[in-house]
Amino acid sequence: MAIKYESRYHSDDDPGGLIREVLELGPEFPGPAPDILLAWMLRLGEDQDPATIAGRLLKNYQVDAGPIPDGACGELVKLLRETATYGADRLIARSNKRRGRRR
Repeated sequence: MAIKYESRYHSDDDPGGLIREVLELGPEFPGPAPDILLAWMLRLGEDQDPATIAGRLLKNYQVDAGPIPDGACGELVKLLRETATYGADRLIARSNKRRGRRR
């Protein structure tokens, strides 16, 4: 069952517009940033890769490079940048390494 979010910022990449709303709040966003990241990830479809989408959001919202904003908003940008670097292949390799598995 698909959920429809009533938000002017809603998109397939940003369900409910959570990320955009935080970026709009900027330094006024009180946090916690990890909770927003988790809520965003849980709202993504099961066939969507968070790393790919995080990279797209960062670019679309123009926070993919340059200085990190202050406060909790900046923490969310850092978390999204880190998420964008963890594609499925990297996560699987890391998981296997932690479990001591061999390929």
